Amino acid sequence: MGVVVSGWIGRLSAEPGRLQFVGKIGASAAHVHGAVQMLHVTQGTVVLRDNAGRERTTSRAVIPAGTVHELLVLDPHVEGTISYLDPTTPAAQDAARLLATSGGDPAAVDTWTVVAPDVPPADMTLPRHPALRQALQLTPTLIAGRMLIGDVAAQVGLSPSRLGHLFAEELGLSYPVWRRWIRLQHAVGKLIDGATITDAAHSAGFTDCAHLTRCCQAMFGMAPSQLFGMAPNQLRTHIVGQ
Repeated sequence: MGVVVSGWIGRLSAEPGRLQFVGKIGASAAHVHGAVQMLHVTQGTVVLRDNAGRERTTSRAVIPAGTVHELLVLDPHVEGTISYLDPTTPAAQDAARLLATSGGDPAAVDTWTVVAPDVPPADMTLPRHPALRQALQLTPTLIAGRMLIGDVAAQVGLSPSRLGHLFAEELGLSYPVWRRWIRLQHAVGKLIDGATITDAAHSAGFTDCAHLTRCCQAMFGMAPSQLFGMAPNQLRTHIVGQ
């Protein structure tokens, strides 16, 4: 199910495990995505609608991954922050625990608004281990290829299992999940720079533009072109450790 977005004007920032939009929030038709979504409105309010048609006016919400929802904006001056979190990140897992222990229906809009924290999730912290920092710094030279963890580990002098443990311990992401986010981040950055979707896909290590589109829709509920339309020429990318 794709999302139709309109009225969005702002800035996107991307780092492994999170895509974040800050600015004027627009409407989105009913959709579903693989990311956990956190909504924090700083000016005005929005209306959220769940798959059963229940609505709630709110300024904050946590929407579980895989849950159909719709965003209605009645005020043209609504502003705020929307964060898309990989379900495996600590922030997303904390949100999932809040939903699970709330006593409410995780698919119901009332539950989404009750458990939402007061502030957006914090930025990812800088890795402490020097080999992990070195591995992250290798990203630009490896991203167009297979980026196998064994190849990266060999370049930083660690075993694949040890490097994988460091990704989970310090970044809160498994290596395959981190790699998927880095590829998406790189591809969207190339689109911002004016590349075609095919060139962006290949430069980020995707098989083709269809592969990139499937991954983007699965995580965010929208195609790369729609994501780019939310904040044209306004993407800030952050690779932790650089």
